Amino acid sequence: MRLSQSQAQTIRESVLSDFGEDAHVWLFGSRVRDEEKGGYIDLYIEVQALSAADLITSKLTFLRDLHKRLGDQKIDVVLRKADGSVELPIYQIAKQTGIQWQ
Repeated sequence: MRLSQSQAQTIRESVLSDFGEDAHVWLFGSRVRDEEKGGYIDLYIEVQALSAADLITSKLTFLRDLHKRLGDQKIDVVLRKADGSVELPIYQIAKQTGIQWQ
């Protein structure tokens, strides 16, 4: 995994703060492969019981907070309501190839 422990901890803290205790987060994409260089910090986050408006607000707050704390990083966030009926391929890819953080 090509993130420092400090960066990973910052992300976990921000997920908890902005999405709540029930949120689950996976790091996926090139940052999980040590042999690669560069790349976005790709995060897949499953959340419980947030309205669509709250979800958007939380995502924007989360990204703002991360940019303040991590500096100028390229960050992509894929959000999914855990009880959502839509099943996009990116959800399965992120969960199958990513690293889940508690």
